[in-house]
Amino acid sequence: MNTYDVIIKNGVYIICVCGIYSVYNPILSLYIFLKAFSANYYYHYSFLYPIPRLYKWKHLIRLTDTGHIANFLFYFYPPALPICYNVQFIICFAYHITINFFAMKDKDDAETKTLITELQTFHCEINHSVPYLILCYFNTQQKYDFNSYTLWYSYVWVYSWLLFVYTPWRYYTSDSVYSVLDNSVSLKTKGCIVGIVHILIYVANQSGYYMNEISLNNNI
Repeated sequence: MNTYDVIIKNGVYIICVCGIYSVYNPILSLYIFLKAFSANYYYHYSFLYPIPRLYKWKHLIRLTDTGHIANFLFYFYPPALPICYNVQFIICFAYHITINFFAMKDKDDAETKTLITELQTFHCEINHSVPYLILCYFNTQQKYDFNSYTLWYSYVWVYSWLLFVYTPWRYYTSDSVYSVLDNSVSLKTKGCIVGIVHILIYVANQSGYYMNEISLNNNI
């Protein structure tokens, strides 16, 4: 493995640049790192997948990838925190539920001699936890409205992804994205997953509401 493979193809330059910038703006630098690192991976390693010209863009396809939109939406427009909180709640808890209870495996796990898999695992774990924890913190600092509108918009967010992003990608690539949605998985299990996500959206909105109410009352 040469220097180019380590620094460029494995995204070490992104870690270094964002690490330096984090001294001035830790949250924005984290959000940039999470998105850029994922895009860098698919740009350099799309050749490991069935349709490289399409897989270069897979960093825009997964539900988790919509979390990057939520991150930047919150950063540049803080009043949107309730919707962003709900999205990150779903990404965080759906990921851990499917990993621990449905034995979901990452469909994009790949091995090649130039890939540092530990960095990919590090990025994955942060991506499915830290953005949610950041929103939890800010949700305790001031009043936010978690209501029927934020619940509705959260449902629209997730089902719009399913309809307008996931479905076309699945049609053109036959890539199930998540192992629990493979053709080999029973319809009952798939329905269970969809049901869990649907419930999680409601739980997210309620938990955000009570977290906000309880924290502010305790600060009075």
